[in-house]
Amino acid sequence: MHIAQISAFLAIAELRSFSLAADRLHLTQPAVSKRIRQLEEQVKTSLFDRIGKKSILTPSGRAFLPHAERILHELEVYKSGLSRLQDKPSGTLSLATSHHVGLHRLPQVLRDFKKEYPEVDLDLHFMDSEDACIAIANNELELAIVTLPENPEDKLKLEPVWVDDLLIVLAPDHPLAALASIDSSQLLEHPAILPSSGTFTRKIIDHYIAPSRDRMKIILETNYLETIKVMVSANLGWSMLPASMLDHSVVGRQLSGLDIKRTLGIVTRKNRTLSLSSTAMISMLQRVKSATT
Repeated sequence: MHIAQISAFLAIAELRSFSLAADRLHLTQPAVSKRIRQLEEQVKTSLFDRIGKKSILTPSGRAFLPHAERILHELEVYKSGLSRLQDKPSGTLSLATSHHVGLHRLPQVLRDFKKEYPEVDLDLHFMDSEDACIAIANNELELAIVTLPENPEDKLKLEPVWVDDLLIVLAPDHPLAALASIDSSQLLEHPAILPSSGTFTRKIIDHYIAPSRDRMKIILETNYLETIKVMVSANLGWSMLPASMLDHSVVGRQLSGLDIKRTLGIVTRKNRTLSLSSTAMISMLQRVKSATT
């Protein structure tokens, strides 16, 4: 029984698809099928039922699942233990981050980290904050630096680093730009360009505009805040963005005097032994936090 077979089994069990598991593992579907076939030969039972396009665990597969998870977890603990025996961080640090955090908060941190720990190879994964948190919860990644969820899964450990003030943003020639503050009823009269539904930032917006959000005239939804800013600057609609993104192309206004914020920071999985490289990155981010508070 090989670790590669265990990894393939767990990926299929989660995704219920050989093809999706192959994509995640960066393998061909025949290669994944071969690993499962070899594993089934070794345990002398069928692990999956193929029902339409879905691959569902058999009773034997469900019984094997917790053992497979334990095997993979123990291997990760062993690898982490070996890493801690080294004098300094080295190897590859896989790090998930959102596009906004990666572009606006991390460049100097990553530059300083690489200068201090030249033996560490950074493997950056740009993804939505929500997807990064799921990857951490599923033990697919060890560390994420993203927008923190307000209601995290129990599996997740969150550590704030930065706070973003959120403002209503408008083109300088937008009809509402001349107002000192804006209420939600005034926003309903104008088109909106917002982060996609389900994102942490969109949940914040929906919370503060809750009584009237069903009547918003949303003309575009996208997860890229830089794209939203460009569209707003072209006077195609209003949005809500971090105050740190404001420049001459857009203006910011408070929503009815409210102080709206979102928190950016570190996401790890509870009870997971972190590698020396992850611990070093977290320590550097903690220093950044101390320097800005």
